[in-house]
Amino acid sequence: MSSPTSPEEIRWLVNELYAAWSLHEPHRIDAIFTDDAIYSDIAGGKNQRGKQEIKQLLRAAFEWAPDFRVTMLSLTVGTDTAATEWLSEGLQTGPIGDLPASGNSFRLRGASILAFRDAKISKVTNYYDMATFLRQLGAL
Repeated sequence: MSSPTSPEEIRWLVNELYAAWSLHEPHRIDAIFTDDAIYSDIAGGKNQRGKQEIKQLLRAAFEWAPDFRVTMLSLTVGTDTAATEWLSEGLQTGPIGDLPASGNSFRLRGASILAFRDAKISKVTNYYDMATFLRQLGAL
């Protein structure tokens, strides 16, 4: 049986997650996620499973937007859950899959729902408007 994650631990874990993104430090994932964690991108229809895939997601973002950063706008903490609002920003200088580099900047607001188990993040589900993102990159 898992032990509950305290509100203080949740705040620390969420701050560490945003630091991993904004400071370009994927290695932080190892300390804050469970081994079987899931990182879901609802708009993109993709799931990363486990720490290695989550770290690769961050590395890939830093390749197509070397100045990629995420700012947490709000945090609400519940029992083994949290919700955040965030703003991601950057300049797309590299391809994202089949989408060529645009040289365009992006500012995208979104929200995440997080679940916690044994004082670690076990799931992140991200919600944002993909059409807004693609328009900013000139793909729509």
